[in-house]
Amino acid sequence: MADEQAMLSACIDKFFIRCGLDPRARLDCHVFADKLFPGKSITPTHTQGYCSYTISIGDYIVQYRPPKYKLDLNVALAAKIVFGTYAPSTNYNGTVSPHGLLVYIMKKMPGMSYKELTLRAPNLAAKFRMRLCEDFATFLAKAWHQRAEISLPLGMIGSSLKQRLERLRIELPPRFRHVVEHVISQYHLIEALPMVLAHGDIVPSNILLDPTDGHLFGLVDWAEAEMLPFGICLYGLEEILGHMTADNHFVYYADADQCRAAFWEKFRSEIPQLRDKKTFEAVLLSRKLGILLWHGFAFDDGAINRVVEEGRDSQEICYLDTLLIGHQRRDSSL
Repeated sequence: MADEQAMLSACIDKFFIRCGLDPRARLDCHVFADKLFPGKSITPTHTQGYCSYTISIGDYIVQYRPPKYKLDLNVALAAKIVFGTYAPSTNYNGTVSPHGLLVYIMKKMPGMSYKELTLRAPNLAAKFRMRLCEDFATFLAKAWHQRAEISLPLGMIGSSLKQRLERLRIELPPRFRHVVEHVISQYHLIEALPMVLAHGDIVPSNILLDPTDGHLFGLVDWAEAEMLPFGICLYGLEEILGHMTADNHFVYYADADQCRAAFWEKFRSEIPQLRDKKTFEAVLLSRKLGILLWHGFAFDDGAINRVVEEGRDSQEICYLDTLLIGHQRRDSSL
């Protein structure tokens, strides 16, 4: 427990150092929150993002972000419209002076992160993970069904899809070239899919679920969400079915195949159009595009413009090897 607290404190310190702020900035953040919610206990959240400092206070989450990483409130509102209770409500509440940190308040969502739960209980029952996969299918289907309810301009990724694919074709290690070229050659199928609001970072720490039965409560951290072709977010299913090991190997849980089958059965029942072969093939192609986008570009201080490199971005290369080429390992302990 002491080691966890030390790691959390170090993570928070790194955020303020990256922002060029002195140690008093963290205290000033707490003073600001105390004025908003007097008398409430202030606790840093267990998981901290690279671009923000986040605290829990009463029934709310307060997040501090430098202007470079400000939230788009139009996107936050769209997420609430499309996904309902699966997304948090978000409001802007001023700036912490003199540090310039922007303050956002979100209604606290129930549940525990999937990352924390798997650390506490690595031997989850298959029916538990299966329920999460089925709920994840329902979550993704909302983007399809509610797409007409919102209108947003294309974001950084959505406005540069073809250019990014071309860079991946040229700059990724040669063994991935045939995958990228296949997506490029069939890109017209992806273009025919609806544009929907896609969560930009579906990872275990952003997935909140009921720790008693596996039901999905929702996703947090919508900072990178934007309009993208339907199916791109399917890369997130792999984050439920497996995990990255300390030695940079992506390992699937023993129940992965069973849970994957449950996901697709539920997904097709939620979206009957997927029973059309051409539409389904387009969605699978969009899934490949999502994997390429999210693991083919490095996250360098918030910039997502550098294609990953062998020897420098080992985890992302491992994801690409596993999810696109099929170099799979199973967790035999489960």
